[in-house]
Amino acid sequence: MRRLHLLLLLGLLSGCASHRDLASEPLRMSQDIASFEEKDRVEPPPEGGLLLSGASTMRLWKSAPQDFAPMPLINRGFGGSYTTEVLGYMERITLPYRPRVVVLHCGSNDINAGDSAERVVARVEAYLAGLRKVCPDAALVILATTHAPSRRAKWDEMRKADAGFRRIAAATKGVAFVDINEALNFPGDEPRPGMYLKDDLHPTEAGYAAMLKVVRPAVDAAWKANAAAYGK
Repeated sequence: MRRLHLLLLLGLLSGCASHRDLASEPLRMSQDIASFEEKDRVEPPPEGGLLLSGASTMRLWKSAPQDFAPMPLINRGFGGSYTTEVLGYMERITLPYRPRVVVLHCGSNDINAGDSAERVVARVEAYLAGLRKVCPDAALVILATTHAPSRRAKWDEMRKADAGFRRIAAATKGVAFVDINEALNFPGDEPRPGMYLKDDLHPTEAGYAAMLKVVRPAVDAAWKANAAAYGK
């Protein structure tokens, strides 16, 4: 009986320590990507612009073209996406645009699905490497995972990912980290009133306005810093 209890305990501890590896799973969202490509064929976007890349918080940023004007903006956020997919599809919806600045917001869906912060950070590093291989002067602005009320159980793992993003930014020229939770939440991550929709996950219009106050300065600094490389 004692042996059985020990085996059960070891199994439980092993389950707690393990994470789902999304990299071993097939990419989803092929219809979304095909839709982007068709849109690009009909109306080719400009090269050397500002690219929003990542999951649904990017996709739902409807005021972004006005918020980031006069920078030419391309929004390629697709809802529910994982870092595996943003990375896996980057040859189709990142690199063809030859972006000057990329704002990347992804990772919380991975963690919510059971993957680890370490893998999320590694994929963001791979995304940066892929970007710089084709666009060596491109800047990357990494946004923190959203510590939304509906994902409270995952906040600790999200903070680990955010710490990894900070390390990338601190160690790499042309990379910045922005903690959007400072705009959406009080210290300690309790939500500020009016910042989230009823789903307790995505920002409201007021939430996006608050985010813009911390994101726009980082984007402006990145745009200015590589002006010589882009000749404007």
